[in-house]
This record gives sequence, structure tokens and C-alpha cells, in this order.
Amino acid sequence: MRSSLRFWLSTLALGALISTGCETGGNAVAEGRKAARAGDYAAALQHFDEALKADPDDYNALWGKADIYQREGNLLEQQTLLEKLNTEPYKEYAGVVKPALEDNYRKQAEAIMGGNPEKAEELLRKAIELNKKSEANLTLAEVLQRKGDAALGKAQWKEAAEAFEAAKALRISRKMRSILEGKLEIASFKVFKAEFEPRFKTAIGEINEKGFHVVTEKAVYDPKEGMFTVEAIAELGRKEPKTDEEKAQAAKAGLYEVTQALADLSWKMAGKERPEGAMVSYSRDVVEVAAQGLDKEKREWIYGFRVKLPEDAVIEQVQVIDKGEFKKPTPEGAEGAEGAEGAEGAEGAEGAEGAKPDADEKPAANE
Repeated sequence: MRSSLRFWLSTLALGALISTGCETGGNAVAEGRKAARAGDYAAALQHFDEALKADPDDYNALWGKADIYQREGNLLEQQTLLEKLNTEPYKEYAGVVKPALEDNYRKQAEAIMGGNPEKAEELLRKAIELNKKSEANLTLAEVLQRKGDAALGKAQWKEAAEAFEAAKALRISRKMRSILEGKLEIASFKVFKAEFEPRFKTAIGEINEKGFHVVTEKAVYDPKEGMFTVEAIAELGRKEPKTDEEKAQAAKAGLYEVTQALADLSWKMAGKERPEGAMVSYSRDVVEVAAQGLDKEKREWIYGFRVKLPEDAVIEQVQVIDKGEFKKPTPEGAEGAEGAEGAEGAEGAEGAEGAKPDADEKPAANE
């Protein structure tokens, strides 16, 4: 609706100037306007050209020709004339010329954006230079989104990220901005992952005789699966947890330990020293709890956790660490387990007694 209204207003403004003019323009200009009103565009152009022979800078004749070209759909010729009128000698007419030129750029871009997106982008940027609030913002965002999508399809992560970033900076709807932010997040991660590859190889260390990389005392990396396995155990003492409350507290203690192990792994992969109390948060969607539960080692009760997570999840947290966006909670004992979003909470530990991680089932973290 807005686009149609702008088109109607632009056409009205052009027609009004054809009818009234800003100067007398001579007989040739008057005859050109008359022919334009009658729909005889060929005759109108001849009359305007006649006026321009007498005065090549005649505003009325130039504007008249621009109007005819717009009516005929000859946007390239219209552009040439409007760009001449959008200069210092004609600055008093800028209030009419600029909107017409903005409209011209936008319509040209819309006509070619499917076949020539680079030229369309150039034209749309020109329209926005004339009017920061131009509807060309939305069209340009669409062009850039397509450009980013094409780059993603070709694994050109940097180009995709740049396109989505540029589109996000435009005046667009919240819905479209949200979509672009999601795509930008994916592209940015891919860029980071590619740049992180040398650091990744250094952080995982050498492969052992069992085919695993021992990353920390509690974490190993399996290159065949592209997965990390983290194992942590909370020592509970000699008293056996029997009540539901005691079991829940034991599970919290185990959860806290595996949370700390996940954080240690993240900082190790980042190649940085972990600040005291610093934490990262893994989503439940990426962390698989392979085993958990109460058991007894010699005379001591323990609560063990073994979790697995893909390398991309760890690299994401390295990205968070590099940006300094990690969390710094102040846990007191097992209460700090609340930061471990990736592992199941204490409620999920009920009924898991005896489910201590089996060293023969999964690679232990200290292998």
C-alpha cells in the first residue's frame, strides 16, 4: 500500500509540473506538456528537445523528458536526466527531484535484483543515500540476504557473514532482523571455526594408542566421532545417601563436578588460563549424559557423571571465552551446579543409583 501511494504521489508531482511548470519554458515546452497530457509521448519528446536546443539547461524541458521516460518505463534515460537535475544549479527543485530519483533507483533495482544483484545493490544504496528512510532499505536487505544465503551454500562463510551483517544494519522489521541475526550467528561461527582449526589441533594434543586425544585429566576427544567425553566424580564420604534428599544432594555434587570439568575443557581448548569462578554454559541440546549415578569405591561413596558433546559445542564456548562473554558465578560447594545446563539436573539423577560410568563402555577421561 505504501509503495503504491508513493508511486501515485510521484506520478502526481511529475504530472503537476508538466501542467503548471516552474518557469514559462517557451512555446516548445508548452507544446510538449500538451502532447504529454494527450498521451502523444513521441511528439512531447520532440517539443522538449526543441526547447533544449535553445537552452540545454532548461529545467522544464529536462523534467518534461524525465516524466515521459518514466511513463514509458525507460528508467535508464529517466535516471540520466534526474541525475543532471540533482546537481547544484537545480538545488531549488531538490524537494521534487530527489524523491523522483530515489523512486527511479528503487524501481530499477527491483527489476534486476534477480539477475544482477550487484547492480541492484548499487542502485539501492544510492536510493538510501537520498533518503535514509527509503523503502529501498527493505529491498536491499532482501538482496543482501540472498547474497548471504548463496555464500553459505558455497561454504563462503566470511562473505556470508558480511552480507548478513550489512543487511542487519538497515532499517528493517524486527522479524527480518531476527532472521538475519540467526543466519549471521551461523556464518560467524563457521568463520571462527575455520580460523580456530590450528588452535584446535594444538589444544587436543597427540593421539594415544587407543585412538583418543587426552585433553584434560577428565576429558578426551575421539577424532572418529568428532566428540568429547568428559567424566567427573564427586566424593561423598563413607555415609551412604539413602533418603531422597540425600540422593538429590549427591546428584548435585556430581553435577557440580562435571560442570567444572566442562569449564576446564573449554578453557583448555581456548588455550587460556581459566579465571577463578569463571563458567560457560552448555545447552541440554548438545550434551548427552552417557552415564550417571551413585556407587562405592572401596569404603567411599561417590556420584559419577559421564557426558559426551560434539566438537562444535566446545568451539562455540571457546568463541564465548575469546569474546569475554563467559559467566562468573559465585558457587558455594555443590550449589554451583546450577551453571551446568548441559547435564541433567539433580531431579534426573533419581533412580540412577549404581549407574557409575563403566570404563569398558566409554573411553574414560584419564585414558
